Amino acid sequence: MFDVLIRRGTIVDGTGRPRFVGDLAISDGQIREVGPSITEPAKRVIEAEGLMVCPGFIDVHAHDDLAVLHDHELPYKLMQGITTTIIGNCGHSVAPMPVDEALRDALRAYVEPVLGRWGEKQQSFGYLNIGDYYEALETTEQSVNVGALVGHGPLRVRVMGFADRRATPAEITQMQQLLAEAMAAGALGLSLGLMYTPGCFADKEELIALAQTVKSYDGIVTAHIRGEGDLLLPSIEEMLEMAQASNVSLHISHLKAVGRHNWGTVDKAIQRIRAARSAGLDVTCDAYPYAAGSTTLLSLLPPWMLQDGVGGVLAHLADAQTRARVAQALAAQGDGWENVALITGWERVVLTSSAGSQIYQGKSIAEVAEMLHCDAVEAYFRVIEATEGIGTIVIHHMADADVERVLAFEHATVGSDGLPSREGHPHPRLYGTFPRFISKYVRESGVLTLEQAVQKVTSFAVDRFQLGQRGRLLPGYVADVVVFDFAAFSDAATYAEPKQFAPGLAYVLVNGELVCERGNAVGAHPGQLIHRKHASVC
Repeated sequence: MFDVLIRRGTIVDGTGRPRFVGDLAISDGQIREVGPSITEPAKRVIEAEGLMVCPGFIDVHAHDDLAVLHDHELPYKLMQGITTTIIGNCGHSVAPMPVDEALRDALRAYVEPVLGRWGEKQQSFGYLNIGDYYEALETTEQSVNVGALVGHGPLRVRVMGFADRRATPAEITQMQQLLAEAMAAGALGLSLGLMYTPGCFADKEELIALAQTVKSYDGIVTAHIRGEGDLLLPSIEEMLEMAQASNVSLHISHLKAVGRHNWGTVDKAIQRIRAARSAGLDVTCDAYPYAAGSTTLLSLLPPWMLQDGVGGVLAHLADAQTRARVAQALAAQGDGWENVALITGWERVVLTSSAGSQIYQGKSIAEVAEMLHCDAVEAYFRVIEATEGIGTIVIHHMADADVERVLAFEHATVGSDGLPSREGHPHPRLYGTFPRFISKYVRESGVLTLEQAVQKVTSFAVDRFQLGQRGRLLPGYVADVVVFDFAAFSDAATYAEPKQFAPGLAYVLVNGELVCERGNAVGAHPGQLIHRKHASVC
């Protein structure tokens, strides 16, 4: 007798092959049989006639590093059909933390807008050793599976603080040792956040050395590249040079072109990735299906402002001469850094969450400037001061056509890049990424077939991040399954009301156990920590 039998569903098995109507049998957490008609009885039968049955979706770019420890349901993942979330992106992770308490506090303040509140009142922020963090993940009940990258940021802060300088050979060796420990513990790879402090201070030699360590463990390097607007193409070139020198597998995070005058540049970026692949480099990318991004409030500052952490930013702004210097820097394109506010426009930068000043939430910096009767840069400074630097923003700086081109790219997958804030108005991608991807690019525009779209967010993602026998509805594979109504499945989350679950979701199974039934979480927690594996491709 099977544990679960899903009957008469339209099966899109994740391989890219055409859909078919059939049955799916599950026992002991694995898919046991797939066929046109399975007659053996089951303890639980799910009638799926008229519904799509697919492998569970893989969110390859998430920031749930702390949420997975205190939110056992992760409803904003579960309710869009996500069965595996990959954390530790953009150079941010909560291990290995620096030994120095002051540095740990500074790092906490900097990453809190991305990763959410720590929540531990009596303990130092994060985990000193990556193994301790993984042990915490393995012993915490979860509704979804978790795969973890190690962030470059904590490695660098552990070894050399927030210093704005090149790492010495000895410091690079120390970072490599810490990275090797993380890879040996099962990390999927290394994530770079070259737009953020302290990753933005790293040079070519440091990045190549770390990539070589990742390569020695057959892992992957993911990269929030140095610039996504005027610096998009040279930033991609920098990463390709790193990949060529180390022969590491490279994944470009949330590929986009920022700023109206850069729209269309993604075509050249895609061409360059194709050329690199033809030359033998292993390069892929991901994107989220929205023309707006979201990041930290402080990310718009020139990098030198952040070398002393959030406290340093506030101290700099309190000094009249430094304040004027920063204002001047924000009025011109940066020398070696991407001035996102300048190329986007302050009217397109919207405050979405803050630590203590809700009066500005939902307003653009240009609107705040009108409220305060000052220019936009000064308004930005005052928002930083009012929020003590702890806040997030949504930036409307992309073209829909560019987003479509990236998502249609044959070597692209999907990541939500959701920031799991409990406060304010998060970007709707936190709740709506995968239903939007299916509804907008399959059902509405027909840019992708359902088979192509499902393959991108299942088997392609699994193989790319070496998640093992997942991502395909085939006998012997892990039974991560999502069942939904194709006609109804869509994103209800909006910029005004982002915390909305998708209609049309029927059932979700994780490791063969039902976690969502008729669109509601059932309180089951079968999720696992997935260590790096060599994927076997059928």
